[in-house]
Amino acid sequence: MNPTLRVKLSFDSESNPQTVGPRNLRAKSETTDEKIRTLIEDLKAVLRYYGAMPRLLSGVLVDVEYNDIIAKSNRLQRLLKPKSKSVNDTVVGARFSDAPEGEENHIITHYVSVGTIERTIQELEATREVLCEKLGGRATPENFNSTLEHKVSFKGCFSSETAFRNLIVDCSVVEHFSVPSIKSAVDRDSFLVTFFQTEIRLENLLEKLGIDQRKYRYDFYGEDTISVTKSLFEILNEKVPYLISMVSSDLSRIELNDANANFGEEKMDIPKPDGEPVIGVIDTLFDESVYFANWVENKDYLDYGEELSAKEADREHGTQVTSIIVDGPTLNPDLNDGCGRFRVRHFGVCVNRISVPRLIRKVKEIVLQNPDIHVWNLSLGTEEEVSKNFISYDAAILDELQSDKNIIFVISGTNDNRDEKVGRLKVGSPADSLNSLVVNSVRRNGKPASYSRKGNVLSFFNKPDVSYYGGDFDERIVAYTSKKRGKEFVYGTSFAAPWISRKLSFLIDKVGLPKEVAKALIIDSAASWEYKKLSRELKEVIGYGVVPIKINEILRSKDDEIKLTIYGTSSSYRMVNYGIPVPKEEGKFPFVARAVLCYFPECSRRQGVDYTNRELSLKFGRIDDKNKIKDINENKQDDSDSYITERTSRKEFRKWENTKLISKILGRNKPLKSYGDRLWGIAITSKERLRTKMEKEMNFGLVITLKEINGVNRFQKFVTACRMRGLIVNELNLEQQVELYNQSREEIILN
Repeated sequence: MNPTLRVKLSFDSESNPQTVGPRNLRAKSETTDEKIRTLIEDLKAVLRYYGAMPRLLSGVLVDVEYNDIIAKSNRLQRLLKPKSKSVNDTVVGARFSDAPEGEENHIITHYVSVGTIERTIQELEATREVLCEKLGGRATPENFNSTLEHKVSFKGCFSSETAFRNLIVDCSVVEHFSVPSIKSAVDRDSFLVTFFQTEIRLENLLEKLGIDQRKYRYDFYGEDTISVTKSLFEILNEKVPYLISMVSSDLSRIELNDANANFGEEKMDIPKPDGEPVIGVIDTLFDESVYFANWVENKDYLDYGEELSAKEADREHGTQVTSIIVDGPTLNPDLNDGCGRFRVRHFGVCVNRISVPRLIRKVKEIVLQNPDIHVWNLSLGTEEEVSKNFISYDAAILDELQSDKNIIFVISGTNDNRDEKVGRLKVGSPADSLNSLVVNSVRRNGKPASYSRKGNVLSFFNKPDVSYYGGDFDERIVAYTSKKRGKEFVYGTSFAAPWISRKLSFLIDKVGLPKEVAKALIIDSAASWEYKKLSRELKEVIGYGVVPIKINEILRSKDDEIKLTIYGTSSSYRMVNYGIPVPKEEGKFPFVARAVLCYFPECSRRQGVDYTNRELSLKFGRIDDKNKIKDINENKQDDSDSYITERTSRKEFRKWENTKLISKILGRNKPLKSYGDRLWGIAITSKERLRTKMEKEMNFGLVITLKEINGVNRFQKFVTACRMRGLIVNELNLEQQVELYNQSREEIILN
């Protein structure tokens, strides 16, 4: 097998070559006199609604329902435009329409003044007059794009051809305007309610509504979220339904499963720890009587009052999870991953269930107080399915922590504990955390476990990320429970996740890889060359695939493969390198390729389905005779001469997703044409959702695999070619990396 290469590349910066020209109607779209009349009536109805309500805000909230999944560049530019800022600055939320999967359209919520709506109505009236007078009441791509030839006289509410053009194009993509409203609430006694962002503080709003905190028992979580009872929600939904943005569960629970049998007391030996990496575990309480207790730094992280119930608490689940992280291969020899043992810093945050806000408060405190830990295992989850329109409160906080700090969470994919399973449930929170590595469970044959739940998240993002062996009802794995009960047969995603925590800690803490590269390696190893062949239904359950057992299989490639890792920073619109010296044979490239890109973007829960703030688009392939990259995934969404819809960009190129996998399918592959002396290239293109310019740099990890189609080992030829071009190339030799790690822990005594 060949070792994985660590290649240090220098990237050049390229600015955005595209210039903003006049907006035109899209093919097959139109704006008619009837359509404008409908939109005017919609806006008048919005004003009548708010006119009949008590005035609590200076502005009003308006839903814009589009007729497609809409790109930022195609959103409103003139309709609802305030005088002193862009329309995009007024966006406070985004969700999908209630339509069958794959047919959803955007609904984007704006917060604007009454004057802005009144001015928009006036402009629409004027637009309708011009449309009827000059274009026969119907603007089409054929007659509208030649508007200037008609020498239209613009007067009244607007005086420019640009304003008229923007109004016509805006009307072509909007279906309706309406007042925001929540269709349904979570069916439990208490839950979380998030409000749209306006100028009024939430506590002041509740005070204006006469809602006394002592009477209704609510708590604040951040600036825009409170926990409420069902009776309080009914009051809020009656008085200010338009202000309610999201409703979600507030209770997280342990995914417990009955143990099948235990081994009873059994003497187990383990050596003393010797500076092994530390993994953080946030779970139920830990039993300090177990044989591996000296490998665990335990803290019952409980609030006052919780300590009383903890005295007689069952410490089963947390101890079992930690036993796998510390000594999983001893308990399960057939799952020996070659990673060794790990120390654990265990934080018992609850007995068997905990409210989501309390859990997140504890998680934030724990992470900030333990900056030396890079990998955190979290095997807690809610029973309720995640929403298709927003990320859960707990997942959003985890995403924020991982974007800001040098940490990664490994999260269990949650279990379906129903007695009668009809279809597959969507995952529960926080398994909708996009920056985390979410792990589902499979049986030994690689098929999904009977209790596994499915993605996607926000109808689009690929969660869970990967799967691993977590046992099943009739095919359990072994964990250690207590000194009295000893080893037990268990199953659940809770016990699949810690195996991946071990692998990530090995890659990050022992091998020294950045978290972006480590995550990409795990996903690449799971996907291999088979991912594109999987059915959509299977991808929704196992993610990118099943991670190999042996760490060697993650850090090495086959003899006919070349695997390289690249770590870089996105600091401009496009980062490029055109100097990857892929070996040739008789003037052609005898390779197929795949690549995995991972990054940890900032996210905005308030933006609903438009959750990730930053998009990194990947191109990798040969450089053609026009000095452009012939991407292996035929990604043309960033090309100036290509028009691809937002819906297609998301489906085909995973736009806005923070994990990208591009790959050719293995089969009867032929050598690829070489364009003279040109090599292969990489392009990372950055786009901002909320801003026009990049404000922060962002790191990314890239794993590239080249497979020689004739089975020839060209590894050394590639390494030599890289070094001849001045590239810094190092082999990720497993034994050497572990030895370096061990040497770094040795104490030096100075006499």
